[in-house]
Amino acid sequence: MKSKKTIVFITFQKKCLKKTTLIIFPILCFLFSCSSTNIEKQILNDFLNKEFITDKYICILVEEAIPKTKALDFYENAYKDRNLVKTLGFSPIGSPPFTWEVDSIDVAILKQKYKNDTLVYHWKSSDLIDHKLKIFPYKTLKKRGSRELGEYGIYLSKPIITSNKKYAFIFYRSFAVEVGFSSEKAVLLKKVDGTWKILYYYVNNSEVN
Repeated sequence: MKSKKTIVFITFQKKCLKKTTLIIFPILCFLFSCSSTNIEKQILNDFLNKEFITDKYICILVEEAIPKTKALDFYENAYKDRNLVKTLGFSPIGSPPFTWEVDSIDVAILKQKYKNDTLVYHWKSSDLIDHKLKIFPYKTLKKRGSRELGEYGIYLSKPIITSNKKYAFIFYRSFAVEVGFSSEKAVLLKKVDGTWKILYYYVNNSEVN
C-alpha cells in the first residue's frame, strides 16, 4: 500500500506535469505558427521576385487577399481538362507534355483542410521584402480617380503549401486600375536549392479567349 508521502509526491508530480504542458503547448503552437508564416513569406517574395521585380507598371497590391483555395480549383480543373483541346477549359501555359507534380489525393486533402478558411487576410507592408508595391483596399481602388494611385495592380492569394512541403500554390489577378481585370492565373512553385521556383501557370481558357 502506498504511503501518504508517496501519494502526495505523485499528486505533486501530476500537477507539475500539467502545468508544464499548459506552458509548453502554447509555445510550440507559437513557434509552429512563426515557422509557417516565414515559409509563406519566402514563397510570396520568391514569386514576386520572379514575376514582378522588373515590371515597371505593376505598382499596386490590393489589400484584401484572394481566397487561397482558388489556386487549387484552377489546378484541379486543369488536370480534369488535360485531354481537351488546349483552347477549351483549364490548362497549364506552355507546350505539352505536362507533368502533374501534385496528385489529386493531396489536392483533396488541402481543399478539405482549408474549406473553412473564410477569413479575408489583409496584406501588410511587412509581408513584402524588397518590393515597393503600394497596398490599397479595394474600396479605395474602385473610386473614380483612383488611377492616379497607379495604372496597374494585382490581387494575390496567400500561398498553400503541399503536405510534403515540396510544392506551393499561389493565385493572382492582374488588372488595370479603373478599367478591370486583364488576367488571372494559378501558379505552382517548387522549392529548389532553398528558393521557390515557378513550374507552371494555369489559366481558364474560356476567360482568356
